[in-house]
Amino acid sequence: MTTSHWLRQHSFRTPDITTDVLIVGGGYVGLSTAYWLTEMRPDLKITVLERNQCGAGASGRNAGFLTKGSASFFKSLTQKWGVEKAQSIYNFAEESLELVHQHILRASPEIKFERSSSVTLFQNEKQFQEWGTKEFNPTDFKFEWREQEKLPVPLQAKFFGAFENAPEYKINPMQLLGSIKKLLEVRKVQIIENVSAFELTPEGVQTEVNTIKAKQIVLALNGYFPQFSSIFKDVIVPRRAQMLAVEIEDEFNCPGLHYDPPERVYWRKTQDKVLVIGGKRLLDEQGETGDFEKISPVIQRGLEQYLKEQLNLKYKVIHRWSGTMGFTDHELPLIAKASAPTETFIVGGFSGHGMGLGFRSAMDVAELVTRQKSESFFGAFKKVDFKL
Repeated sequence: MTTSHWLRQHSFRTPDITTDVLIVGGGYVGLSTAYWLTEMRPDLKITVLERNQCGAGASGRNAGFLTKGSASFFKSLTQKWGVEKAQSIYNFAEESLELVHQHILRASPEIKFERSSSVTLFQNEKQFQEWGTKEFNPTDFKFEWREQEKLPVPLQAKFFGAFENAPEYKINPMQLLGSIKKLLEVRKVQIIENVSAFELTPEGVQTEVNTIKAKQIVLALNGYFPQFSSIFKDVIVPRRAQMLAVEIEDEFNCPGLHYDPPERVYWRKTQDKVLVIGGKRLLDEQGETGDFEKISPVIQRGLEQYLKEQLNLKYKVIHRWSGTMGFTDHELPLIAKASAPTETFIVGGFSGHGMGLGFRSAMDVAELVTRQKSESFFGAFKKVDFKL
């Protein structure tokens, strides 16, 4: 993103900046990496660079699920990696949620969050039987089965049962990012918004207005990595997710974070009368590949159809939006040191699980930067060698 001469609000020459660590990307993981660096090395001068406003990407466009993931997610990981490795990812996600609760949620009275549970729903017994596999045992991941009569009353007529996991959290993602940002400002982290990073140089990063000289760089761009460099084009693929917020007419007492695997839908209530729903990407999977945020009419219609037919709701649409996420072929993020003119680390490709895995992943990045470890947790799942 560039700004024309006519739109520039700054002076003709912006001075160069010198910092110890420059983090490019002011989303959840970028800000959290800065947070962990201030915890581990408070002596470091840290700068965060964001081309828009912090949280303008997927971090501020999701449904506000602070969750380890659905039973379907861990079934997929078990089939791909085996039980032991899938359990290690579960433990990583569980630690991530506990850390963000301990370090951010409890320490930030301005955040309105709600302790909850994730619920993986099945519409009928046939669907449940077809979903199961001999390799995957949900109880290995602390999922407990809820019979139909144990579901919230509004769901009993439409669903056969569900796997439930707790604790999880409902959050307003922008409140969460705002609180991390506030903590960083108190710790004297410099946050620069509305300025784009163009390329890496031997000194640091060239922006549209100056050079930011840095000893170390962290690229936390998730779905926007291919925009920064074509090297990432086939490794981290940007895909949109469609979201819809509605105001519902009647009482609908369903307090959890809900996943419907066959429908590829997820939804939750955010307030007494407001429900947020997303998913249905398979209705236009090819059309949803890309990093331009736009509304997909076919998917939005599919989400509305689900509200009417599956949840039996009467509602008024109050907002539609989309967000871009970064996907990898192995469903897990890439966290690694890259070959670059300046010591550089990359973190991205969370494949729709950035809120659940992000805070602990940011700690992983900070441990790499401060040389407390030489390989990230996710480095054991896929080796990458990026030359920038």
